[in-house]
Amino acid sequence: MNSARAYAFKMQNMPRFPEFDASSLRRTSSVEGGFPWRGQTVTLLRIDAKGVVTQATRITEKRAMLAHAGPKDLVLAAWPGQWSQDVFVVDDFKAACEEIG
Repeated sequence: MNSARAYAFKMQNMPRFPEFDASSLRRTSSVEGGFPWRGQTVTLLRIDAKGVVTQATRITEKRAMLAHAGPKDLVLAAWPGQWSQDVFVVDDFKAACEEIG
């Protein structure tokens, strides 16, 4: 395979979003008193390494999403605040899975 074809093949098979910078978001582990994982108003969003976006609102969906999230995926939690929607980066999958059950 020539170098141009090899490069094209590599680029075609690379994830669109190999890395995310969520440093401007609060982390779920920083919520005083614990994050309300089971809350009906909490929605999880997952953006996988290929750019596919999914959401989970029910407990069973949240449990499945966290179980299938890979190391290159970005998982966010949206939780309504008093005056606006707050978005957090899920940074402790073990704690989240334990709380959701």
